[in-house]
Amino acid sequence: MSFTKPQEKFINEYVKAIQDGNAAIFAGAGLSASLGFVNWKELLRDLADDLNLDIDKETDLVSIAQYHSNKFNRTRINEKIINEFTTLEKGSENHQILSRLDIDTYWTTNYDQLIEKTLENNGKKVDKKVTNEDFSRYIKKKDATVYKMHGDKDAPHNAVLTKNDYEDYHDSRELFSTVLRGDLLSKVFLFIGFSFDDPNIDYILSRIRILLKDNTPKHYCFFKEIDKNSFSDDQDYLYAKIRQDLKIEDLMRYGAE
Repeated sequence: MSFTKPQEKFINEYVKAIQDGNAAIFAGAGLSASLGFVNWKELLRDLADDLNLDIDKETDLVSIAQYHSNKFNRTRINEKIINEFTTLEKGSENHQILSRLDIDTYWTTNYDQLIEKTLENNGKKVDKKVTNEDFSRYIKKKDATVYKMHGDKDAPHNAVLTKNDYEDYHDSRELFSTVLRGDLLSKVFLFIGFSFDDPNIDYILSRIRILLKDNTPKHYCFFKEIDKNSFSDDQDYLYAKIRQDLKIEDLMRYGAE
């Protein structure tokens, strides 16, 4: 297999970060998509129907969740989180590959438990952080820490999904924000399956950029290439491709390549 110059550069630099013990993973919903887990739009499709809205016309999905909570309370949202994220014990091939690497720091916005379960199935001792209280617990001889910054399917009432959840985040989950900021400054992150549409991450990255100006640490991200076969109209495909290219270019402001 041949690699481009940028790919070779990434491989060399990230392997060095792993060897130096300062590599980290940030996993978004795309990491679990191949196993059939729903994306945000599909998770909220039924809820949008309850509101007489077409989810395919909506871009502000956090607001959809909030509107539903306003009208019907949080119960159905919690049920969706429990039911949609199954109790699979084994992750995808990508989960397996990551679990075999000598990486001790994992961050995720996913509600599923595939990262921690795959690590455990590969014989690793995992410290899982889901709530602020978990930071007071210390596990000896741990191999990896998994920070579930948006919560876990087993505690859907505490999951971050609505506008209220996002607005309260830096108070209700202050320790996650603080530790993530520190890790982003001291470790080399590889973002996988993450859309970079999350307002919490945007805020933290922007604060680092403002404080460090042109000295922001370097991180890496994988984006799934826009698939032309997913579009019935060439104009829609080209629009999506342009939009993705602009997003990738914009991420360079935060040190992400």
